Parts: sequence; C-alpha cells; structure tokens
Amino acid sequence: MRKFTDRAFLACLLAVLLAVPAGVALWSHKETAAYYENRSLAERPALTLSSLWDGSFGTAFESWYSDHAPGRTTLLKTDTKVQMDVLKRPVVNGIVDAGGVLVPYLDYDEWSEASYRSTVGSIADRFAKLNDHIEANGGVFRYVGLPEQRIYFEDRFPTYLNNHEKEAGAADRVFAEALADRGVAFLDMRAVYESQGNPESYYSAVDHHYNYYGAYAAYRAILEDLSAAGFDLPVLTEEDLDFQELPNPYIGSRNRKLYNLWPNSEKAVIGVQKEPVAFTRTDNGQPSEKPLFVTPAEGYMPTTYNLYMGGDFGETILETDRPDLPDVLIFGDSFTNALETLLYASFDETRVLDLRHYKDMSLKDYISAYQPDIVLCIQNDTFYYTATGNGGVWED
Repeated sequence: MRKFTDRAFLACLLAVLLAVPAGVALWSHKETAAYYENRSLAERPALTLSSLWDGSFGTAFESWYSDHAPGRTTLLKTDTKVQMDVLKRPVVNGIVDAGGVLVPYLDYDEWSEASYRSTVGSIADRFAKLNDHIEANGGVFRYVGLPEQRIYFEDRFPTYLNNHEKEAGAADRVFAEALADRGVAFLDMRAVYESQGNPESYYSAVDHHYNYYGAYAAYRAILEDLSAAGFDLPVLTEEDLDFQELPNPYIGSRNRKLYNLWPNSEKAVIGVQKEPVAFTRTDNGQPSEKPLFVTPAEGYMPTTYNLYMGGDFGETILETDRPDLPDVLIFGDSFTNALETLLYASFDETRVLDLRHYKDMSLKDYISAYQPDIVLCIQNDTFYYTATGNGGVWED
C-alpha cells in the first residue's frame, strides 16, 4: 500500500509540474523582450528528468514565470507610478529626478585617484600597442573620449546624493595622463564642451547619450583635430545641415526605466544634409538600404536613440566613391551612432565596428586587412575605468 501511495504522489507531482507550465503558456504573453527594461525575457525551460532531478528546472521556470506572468508590465508600471507620484520617492527604479534631467542613482563608494593610477597602466598599454600597430599599417590613431550624460549633468544631482564628481575627475585626469605618457593622441570632449560653456542643449534630459547638437560639436572637434594633423577633409558646416526636431515622443534610456512616466517634452533632433553625400551601405556583410536616420512611420509613434543609423551593428561600411579622400575606421560604443551620420561625409570609406557584436576577426587583424588611414576610438568616459567592456577587447 505504501509503495502505491508513493507512486501516486510522484505521479500527481509530475502532473502538476507539467500542467503549470502548460497552463501558464496559454495565458502568458508571447513577447521575447522587455521593451521598457531593454532586455531579453527568459526563455521557457525544457522539462527533462535531469533538470527536474538537479533542481535547475525549478530555478529556470521561476525566472521564466516571473518574466511572462500576465499583466507583468502593467503591474510594474503601476508600481513605478505609485512610487513616483504617491510616495514621492527620490529614487525610483534606479533613476533620480535631478532638476529637469534624469540621472542614475550612484552608490556612495568611490574609487580614489590612487586606485585609478594602480589600474590605468594596463589599459593605456593596450591602447599604446594598438597605436603602434595602426602606425605600422600606415594609419594614425585618435582616442575620442566623451562624457556620459550623468557626468555632463553632475552638478544637477541633489546634494544628498553622491554624483561621483571627484571620482570622475580623477579618472579623466589619470587616463589622459597615461595616454599622453605613451604617445597616444587623446581628444577629451569633456574639456571641449567645457570650453564652449557646457551648453545644456548638447545632452539629453532622458537618455544617457548626448543629443544631435552634442554629436555635431564632437564631429567638428574631431575634424579640427585631424585638420591640425595635416588631413584636408571636407567638413559639414551648420549651413550644410538642416537641423530638424522630430515630432515623435522621445523615449530615452533613463525615462525608459520609469516606463516613460516622467513628464517629458524632449524631441529627437536630426541633421539632414542640404546636399547629401551619396553612399552605399553594408551591415554585417550584407547590402543595406537603411538610411542615416531610421524614423517611425507616423509622428505619434515613439523613437529612441536607435534612430541614428538604426542602432548597433557589428560592422557597418559606408562607401562614398571619393577615392581622393582618406578612409576611416571607427570603433567604440553606441556613442558612435550619431557621429557616424556626420563623419562618413568627410571620408571615402567609413568602417564602423561595435566589438560587442563583431566577432569575425580581432581588431588588430581587421586593421591589418583594411589598413585605414585614420582609426578613431569613440567611447564614453566609463571606459576609462576598465580594460574590458564595449569596444575594449582586442587581441594584443
């Protein structure tokens, strides 16, 4: 009798384990990505004897159920609204309303200048080796460092929160010194923006990137730096561009974490060339018809920073069929996207690598294969802190 009872219990347990996922699958949503969280949702786990025995099924199922439970987004959005408008919490979903701009909450631990000096050598050494490799292949290298939005608006943080101002200043100073000591040319856009008065119009209030005006200022600074180095390049002046504010609601990465509930009238801006420089485009090895700005079909539809070049690609190549101009290779993080729509117009061939996604060959092998005249590393200043990360990995 006991044996029969045990078997019946196991059969019922197995039936429940099988029924629950099947039932949830019928009434859970079918999305594979969380739009507001900007991440992929957990995939439904396969039930096997092995995963059931070692407990991995239960863990994976819990993650999947948490991601796919009906009404999940509505509940999270409602909770966010309650925290913002009813409880008036100063930090909601890791985001702070800093007097008209959204910035991330930062903990109170900071790296000291001494700590940065103890780690920056290995990072700078890798750029020095890269610089040598580029020069050996007939090119010149520039590291273009851009402040992230939280650094640009560091003075807007509430006084009771830590804006990491000392840490950021130390990192900038130590990184610049390390590159200079190794003969690596560094264009510090934070200093350039400061010399221009840090216009508020350069950076988004709701996104961690600059806006198109900030990108255009960076474009002009890069071209001026290359001109001083002896390159004769055509430049898109303000008179050559029609700066247009899109009608679409703009959902930046900061407000996205608040389910776009923070009152926001910001609009994305694009710079349309009055006499466009024609190009052919290739993305990830395939011919592409994507324009420089990928905008929604209707004015009421939201847009994001991904409108510039259509977002991130492992490799993008823009050819303008002007062989009298030099070729450029750009690598870095998403801060390159807006700049790509401008920089390509000053070169014959523009190659862009996002090393988070491009895996066909190492950066050094790529340089050896295509021998660009100019190589630009364009990254935000969070990459001064680590030798690994977006655009920070290549073979020595």
